[in-house]
Amino acid sequence: MNTILKEAINNYIETIEGSISKCKVNPKKGYVAKISINGDENMDIFVVLPKNKLDYIAELWFGDKNDYDIGDLTKEIANQIVGNAKLIASKKNINFDISTPEFIGEYKKIEYDDILKFKFNNRCFYILIKEK
Repeated sequence: MNTILKEAINNYIETIEGSISKCKVNPKKGYVAKISINGDENMDIFVVLPKNKLDYIAELWFGDKNDYDIGDLTKEIANQIVGNAKLIASKKNINFDISTPEFIGEYKKIEYDDILKFKFNNRCFYILIKEK
């Protein structure tokens, strides 16, 4: 699943004309959206996004980095990444359903089994994976 999520993240970053590099630190702050996966794979995916990444996306999509709903934008980014992962997985005959994104709020310690770390515009963002 990690390979599929990495491919989905690369696809997402390409749509916003960015490039990513590796991040070496663990999450400390940011905003979190959760999407559950059920089917051939069963897990919760938590997408952790720093405020300045949300500001960048809001500016790119809406032309204003100061006028957006943090929860809605966090959920939309998570949905784009995990939704793309579902498409990639289905091409590999891995089938699962995804839940509607849920805004969790500001990052607090989340228990997870695996983590994917990426750096975009000098800020890290994270995909936390919790097996069910």
